[in-house]
Amino acid sequence: MPTSPTHIQEMLTGFWVSKALFTGVELGLFDELAKGPASAEVLAYRLRLHPSALERLMNTLVALELITKEDGRFSNTEATNIYLVKGQDSYLGGQVEHLSQLHWRLWQLLPGAIRENTPRVREVFGPGFDMLESVYAEPQRLRGFVQGMHNLTVADAQEIVDAFDFEPFHTMLDVGGTSGALVIAALKKHLNLKGIVFEQPAVCAIADDYLKQYEVDDRAKTHPGDFFQRGSLPADADVITLGWILHDWSEEQCKVILQHCFEALQPGGTILVCEKLLNEAGTGPLLTTLMDLHALVSTGGQERSGAVYQQWLEQTGFNGARVQLLEGNRDLVIAHKP
Repeated sequence: MPTSPTHIQEMLTGFWVSKALFTGVELGLFDELAKGPASAEVLAYRLRLHPSALERLMNTLVALELITKEDGRFSNTEATNIYLVKGQDSYLGGQVEHLSQLHWRLWQLLPGAIRENTPRVREVFGPGFDMLESVYAEPQRLRGFVQGMHNLTVADAQEIVDAFDFEPFHTMLDVGGTSGALVIAALKKHLNLKGIVFEQPAVCAIADDYLKQYEVDDRAKTHPGDFFQRGSLPADADVITLGWILHDWSEEQCKVILQHCFEALQPGGTILVCEKLLNEAGTGPLLTTLMDLHALVSTGGQERSGAVYQQWLEQTGFNGARVQLLEGNRDLVIAHKP
């Protein structure tokens, strides 16, 4: 009996799932359903869409368990109300926009990235385009992106704080800390700890709002700067965290970042590299291998194994580098400055 092609077919049509979700967000379906159950005809009238075509999309969203259908009326699931409705603190729409407008186009050029080992950003968006700068240049879009990143990382931040004991430390510096999610989680658990979120100036303004919202602004602050610029990192921390930062950069650039962290860290301090690590064969976990391809096609960065980060940390001057695997989307590589 021949082997079933079902698994391959599911992969062939995987992008259909993403596009159905993107379309639901773009058309405002989940926002409208947050007001209450409604039929496709009613929603089509409100949103100026074709009713029969809309119902076909909504039936698909039911099959994807994003909405439900009862007696001809559709409703959001609990998760959809939490993550896909505008105005919610946990809204992921900024991430949806980022993926649908930027990443979608880049991944179409993955074969070229494989042939040449170079990202495709400038091929898609023009020779002077910088993906991060494009996000920073639009305040509303940047806020949506930071909100999405915050909501994606809250659970990971809590897992890191539960797995690593910040109690012995006085000041933590989260380099590239975006919203400050990791600083917030650490300060909520350790009431004597102080925190610094190091970010681009435009992001710092948004992170300040999160620090106030979570009521840690009396012990936490932001510090604007560029981690590629020597001396830019504040030098008063005894623990430094790098959360999902190094995978965006080349080996040479990563070593510059680590060197600047080493110089800024207090003697006897500790550094945590927080990344979802590849296994030693480079074949998993699946999400990490996919993130590795995304780094190739977008930033020119790379996902790596724990052994690679251990080697780089020790080459920089840190000692005692060790790997701690976690259950979520981050693992830890921990090392100490003599």
